[in-house]
Amino acid sequence: MTSYETSLAAGEPMPPPDPSPPRRPHPVAAGASVIVWAALAWTWGIASVTLLTTGIASVPALGVGMLVLIPWLLLMRLAAAVERRRADAVHGLRVTVPPRRRSERTGLLGALHGLWLDVSSLPYWAATLHHHIAMLCAMMFGTLSLAALWASWTAADILVRAGDATLGRLHLTPSLLGILCGAGLLVAFGAIALGTVLDRMLARAFLSHSEQELKEQVTELTQRRQGAVDAAEQERLRIERDLHDGVQPRLVALAMTLGIAKSKIASDPETATALVDEAHREAKGVITDLRQLARGIHPAVLTDRGLDAALSALAARSPIPVDLHTDLPMRLGRETEGVAYFVVSEALTNIAKHSGASRATVRVRQQGSSLDVTISDDGRGGAGVHRGGLASGQRTGLAGLTDRVRAAGGTLELHSPPGGGTRLQALLPVSAQIAAAPGAAAPDASAAGAPAPEASGAGAPAPGAPAPGAPAPGAPAPSAPSPAASDRSPATTAPADSMEDAR
Repeated sequence: MTSYETSLAAGEPMPPPDPSPPRRPHPVAAGASVIVWAALAWTWGIASVTLLTTGIASVPALGVGMLVLIPWLLLMRLAAAVERRRADAVHGLRVTVPPRRRSERTGLLGALHGLWLDVSSLPYWAATLHHHIAMLCAMMFGTLSLAALWASWTAADILVRAGDATLGRLHLTPSLLGILCGAGLLVAFGAIALGTVLDRMLARAFLSHSEQELKEQVTELTQRRQGAVDAAEQERLRIERDLHDGVQPRLVALAMTLGIAKSKIASDPETATALVDEAHREAKGVITDLRQLARGIHPAVLTDRGLDAALSALAARSPIPVDLHTDLPMRLGRETEGVAYFVVSEALTNIAKHSGASRATVRVRQQGSSLDVTISDDGRGGAGVHRGGLASGQRTGLAGLTDRVRAAGGTLELHSPPGGGTRLQALLPVSAQIAAAPGAAAPDASAAGAPAPEASGAGAPAPGAPAPGAPAPGAPAPSAPSPAASDRSPATTAPADSMEDAR
């Protein structure tokens, strides 16, 4: 078990921006840093490479090399922290510390597990690589600078002591010695300057995130948060509309019927009995509406049996034939399954209401770390996303789909040319996966037969109305097709609820 100190991908609020002005680089300190890192490369750099190669070579010898690799890994974690502080203090770079996973275990196993979590992360190795490359570059430019200084000092010493010199056939005049002395100084300081520039570029590439990248992350998180807010607001308005226009009038009529029956119990028992029977049927209808409303929020079959069974029941209740193809080797995260179900439910509702299609196809398959949900039909096409106000009637269900998918970190693509059918594809990131329990890979659709959930947005069935093709309350339920088949034929029935059969 691990926990993140920071999780931008989860949509957590970002820390407030640093109000302090950006730091300025310090050229003198940067040059001194190159010289120090050059000296460090000749000592610690050689020792680090030696420890790494010795440890790796000794691992096959009963794991003895781990006694060398573990201290080296701990030292690299310290070196990464030093490099980040140096980049901030010397080069004026605001280094964004990457999210670090911490082990929830305690003791020695917890320390080893925490070290493993660090070693298995990309930022750890990026910082380690930067540390060694920075030392290597500093060693190169530092050595060049030291050689140039030695040449300059030698030329100056000859000029002061002898005035001229002869090297073989080359006669060094005082003017030539002066030129060599100045050139040596220029090369020495130029090498340090180039080393400083290269060191800053390496720190920016390996340790620091660019300001544009951070702005893009903020923009993406803002859009996802707004999508979640819009989707939640649309769902709230749908529930409010369904309760106000569907359940509330039926409850008022039920209360009036019971009131009339109560007033006629003494004077007209037969009429009172008939009114009570009518109220009983109406009460069962209201219970069905409330159950449909609850299942429209998050159907129980989705939690109990998974996405495959929920989509099978959804396809079986569709008023048009639906070919369902699923390839889900294991259970997905609750959020991913919920969004995928909502996408298919809303798409099938829109197809039945607006497309004029004779057949629809639903394909759901997991591809690595993403879930591909594709719905297509042979209808008239011409669908589009219209973003009116949430309370206005100009906001389509596709806008709600876009908000939901975007809030989950996915993408939604719509291809609907006029007269060419409609193809809707949603790519959702796969969150934490739960291995499917034995026997859950091919659930029985008869246990998943539930009233069709109300889809949000335009094209949803009228509030209070039974699901398309569903039998009247209390009617016997025929068998539903098994979802194990790759192609499911539509059925227009759903099993009657036990509460509706209560007397």
